[in-house]
Amino acid sequence: MKKKLKRLLLSERGDSSYISSFVYILVVVILVAFIINVFHIISAKQEMDHIADQLVKQIQLNGGTNGETDSLFAFLSGQLGGVEGLSYQVSGPGNTGRIQIGTPFYVTVTGRCYLGGFWKFNLVPINVRSQGAGVSEHYWK
Repeated sequence: MKKKLKRLLLSERGDSSYISSFVYILVVVILVAFIINVFHIISAKQEMDHIADQLVKQIQLNGGTNGETDSLFAFLSGQLGGVEGLSYQVSGPGNTGRIQIGTPFYVTVTGRCYLGGFWKFNLVPINVRSQGAGVSEHYWK
């Protein structure tokens, strides 16, 4: 039986069996599911880049973080689906609530996506991180 199966799989004749057709179709379906999942992760990364850029613009104009920054992040992250644990962090020298004009700061948006096939098995967790940088345009007296 084992030799017969091996001979069937290694056969170079032009005919195909139901088993080989099923295996080919199964491989194609798995490949399509993988491509769709990778595309989802790439589009989530692009959306997170957009969120980081919008937060940088808002912080530049306001001269720091405040309630408007949190509400902007909540609005933008509410439109992004398929990403768990989405959060942002602002870092820079000194207090990020009041960033003086000309002072650089950095925004990091992090989240987690999963690679898992058609039925959302969540097999492989992938941490996604987007960064943005800016300089404050607000003068604090």
